[in-house]
Amino acid sequence: MTTINVILGSSRKNALGLNIFNFMKNNQQMYQKLTGAHFKFIDLNAYKLPFFYEAIPPMANQNRQLPRNEQNWIDDMQNADGYIFLTPEYNHSFPAVLKNALDYLAHQMTGKATFIVSYANNARAGQFGGLELSHVLSKLGAFVCPTTEMMNIRNAQDTFKLNGDLIKTSETADYYNQKIATLMQKAAFYSQLFKNNPFEKEQINENISSSR
Repeated sequence: MTTINVILGSSRKNALGLNIFNFMKNNQQMYQKLTGAHFKFIDLNAYKLPFFYEAIPPMANQNRQLPRNEQNWIDDMQNADGYIFLTPEYNHSFPAVLKNALDYLAHQMTGKATFIVSYANNARAGQFGGLELSHVLSKLGAFVCPTTEMMNIRNAQDTFKLNGDLIKTSETADYYNQKIATLMQKAAFYSQLFKNNPFEKEQINENISSSR
């Protein structure tokens, strides 16, 4: 089964993203029935990651030994076939807690479909945070959805309650409900597509050698 991690990129106790995260989590079974994929919901707080401290960069460290909580984060990212990141905008970028978590990674996201949802309590919808995040994810080898496809949720507090319920009187409730359902379907489709059709570098090298 295709597994997609849904990652909340803020660790604040009153993070607005919790409203959206909880909405998606509340509808997990519906999304899984709709797509046939498994959605794993990840709160970065659960890993208790310290500031990245390793003497050797992860991509150059073949004999890496880490505490269990740090290895759990890496394993969860390795075992996923695709990703959806929820991020706010902090000073025209994304949160340090998310950047720190990404700094632990090496090749775990390489060749996997990745989608970004930015959000805010205003009309700008945290879009600059999403754009900055897309650059980092691309450098980690992920296939990030085009910026034209990036989902931006404006005035999230007017649509989603903290417990994940939709605010029924909101004019945007139906709109974002449908948009998120479409996002989950896209994430499942492209995650499975890339999973079933990996780029075989070794095979390409063999073909080049045999053609000489």
